[in-house]
Amino acid sequence: MLLKIDGIHFIYSGLRVSEVCNNSYGKSIRPHTTQAPTPCPIPVRGIFYKQCCKIIKQPLSNGDSRMQKRWPLATAILCSTVIALLLLNSTQCFSNDSTTPATKNDGTHSSLNFVTEQYKQGLKYAQYGLHTEAIDMYKKALSKDPTNLDIYTDMGKSYAQNGMPDEAIAAFLVVIAKRPNSFDAQYNLGSLYFEKGLFEQAIDSFNKATLINLDNRSAYSLLGIAYSKLGKFDEAIQSFKKCIEIDPGLAVAHSNLGIVYSMKGMDKEALEAFQKTLEINPQQENALYNIGLLYEKTGDVDLALQYYTKIVDVNMSNASAQYRLGKIYLTKKQYDDAINAFQTAVMSEPTNIEAYNDIGKVYLAKGMKKEAEDYFGLYNKQVKTAAAKAK
Repeated sequence: MLLKIDGIHFIYSGLRVSEVCNNSYGKSIRPHTTQAPTPCPIPVRGIFYKQCCKIIKQPLSNGDSRMQKRWPLATAILCSTVIALLLLNSTQCFSNDSTTPATKNDGTHSSLNFVTEQYKQGLKYAQYGLHTEAIDMYKKALSKDPTNLDIYTDMGKSYAQNGMPDEAIAAFLVVIAKRPNSFDAQYNLGSLYFEKGLFEQAIDSFNKATLINLDNRSAYSLLGIAYSKLGKFDEAIQSFKKCIEIDPGLAVAHSNLGIVYSMKGMDKEALEAFQKTLEINPQQENALYNIGLLYEKTGDVDLALQYYTKIVDVNMSNASAQYRLGKIYLTKKQYDDAINAFQTAVMSEPTNIEAYNDIGKVYLAKGMKKEAEDYFGLYNKQVKTAAAKAK
């Protein structure tokens, strides 16, 4: 899931919460931003976010001004070989606390049967992604058994998957009021707050979740991201280190740690973290990209060029790497290579407005004024369109 907060981009995995995935891959951010991104969480227990992209217009805290001077770093996203299974088998991917319908004894035998059957039907609907129907079944079950917290838990998940975060939050708060030590409720609540950009509340919920389950790497991962959103980099570093302590072979945790180090200006430590990422997964594109950015930042453009080239050798459509290659080729006056790289970046990511401007600069450097004016015109048009949408 790609989120954008004040120009800072990061990839947010929208995988389902009750599975802990083992493999990771990288995905680059838009290369033209001048700010450092926030790290991405690993797939975690709890909610499967339905939307792939969401814009949260909430300013960062005091750390924002410091990050204006940082270089952008691509972010990591943890994937899994079981993604397809997660999408096809949604109910089993939720928490283990409430997958078996509970039948409480507040009424007659027929009432108990009604609750059980309605709850089971709701779970079946949820399994096939029919969350509106699932919610209806859960409500009918709750009408006969209004204190059944398991039903509230699953209803909260269906609300979340149905794009109804406020209703989901309300459902999980009901569970927490009676069952404060429910890891799933605390974690899911934190995930919802996180998605809404309420990072203080998310931190509170994730901290409670980690006290309930001391070894859940997912909670520490999201906790670290939430801290970084508020500019609390020391706390974020400790969270990611805890995640690595739990699972030293988790490449995305090392990558996230490197991103926060870079946001704090600790480039040496950041480089070490990204290199550790590549030791675990040599083809992780975001780690290659981030190392390239660090070398480019120090002026070693030839080394940066090598890392960007490694990315496009295996993934030509990586817009971020192509854009950085174009910038380097432009400085080296390799104009044809620069045009090819910029145009590939635009084809892969048409919203990269700056690429149009850069192509215009290349044509101008080549003395091709008409072509340059055409691209400058496209750039100005894109800027006006983006400004109109932002209003």
